[in-house]
Amino acid sequence: MYLLRIYLVAMSGPSPSSVFHTLLPAVAVYVTTAGILVLGWYFGFVAYNRRQARRIVGWIEKALAGQGQILGIQYLRPSLFQAPLRLRTSVFQHPAVLVRMPPRELPFSWLLKWWRREPDTLSFEADFDFPPGFSMEVRNHRWCGRTTRKFSNSPDEWEFQQTTPIVLTSRKHWEREISSMMNALLGCRERDFLRLAFSKRSPHFSATVPLQSISPDTEGSDNIFEMLRELAGGASTPR
Repeated sequence: MYLLRIYLVAMSGPSPSSVFHTLLPAVAVYVTTAGILVLGWYFGFVAYNRRQARRIVGWIEKALAGQGQILGIQYLRPSLFQAPLRLRTSVFQHPAVLVRMPPRELPFSWLLKWWRREPDTLSFEADFDFPPGFSMEVRNHRWCGRTTRKFSNSPDEWEFQQTTPIVLTSRKHWEREISSMMNALLGCRERDFLRLAFSKRSPHFSATVPLQSISPDTEGSDNIFEMLRELAGGASTPR
């Protein structure tokens, strides 16, 4: 007969409750430190964006070049603000600019914007006395390609040739307003408009440009609102 003996050995060590009480202060320190860093990042860049907004307002005032003035600033988000304008021209009613800055206060959104290479933008919006008789949106897209791998990646070494614009439309006949707008658009092709829109509903006219285009260091930044007036002039005439 064989006798099977089982020995149970009790291992001495800290209990789960004592481990929890030991780690709790360290975890609390880490969580508090992380919270302070997150809040410091957020409010620090909110303050930075406010300083940048005041700087951009100075750019807008200079770009207006005596043609109008800013009535105030309304912050919609820390990186987005709207500024209503008072312009001397009678073409625009209730004009305002909407400025989009990098969302520095939100690191992941900022990184995503940088990854997509989305520029900071300024959008001008206004109504007309008479809404346009059409709705149209114009977007600025540019593509480039290399015929060989040996071709340089630097645009400074490229040779450019200006070609006639190509317009694809489903209309058989164009209204006079569209023709006037297209002629004005072709006259200011050196301006990098990202988007132009005419709508029968408010806002009747909107235009988006890179924010850098109104910087004092950019050539022609002081005539951008004059270009907008020329673009909108034909579409705002009563039918």
